[in-house]
Amino acid sequence: MADDADMANEYIDSEVSRALGRLRQQNIKNAPVMGSSECKECGEKIPEQRRSLGFQFCIVCAEEMERRQSLFADR
Repeated sequence: MADDADMANEYIDSEVSRALGRLRQQNIKNAPVMGSSECKECGEKIPEQRRSLGFQFCIVCAEEMERRQSLFADR
């Protein structure tokens, strides 16, 4: 059975997710049609679909950055 703290945390998580979703949609609508065609980290070509969504890093570099961020998230 969930206590008040658990329910509050679930509520916060859901509100943060909604807010981030709204920001992403807003950024997609306001983003320039095309950004750089190359990854800012390694220089690899970024597919047009990925760039149109606002990504500036290739999938490999983005995954590596996320992995590094998660390793240091608790510090």
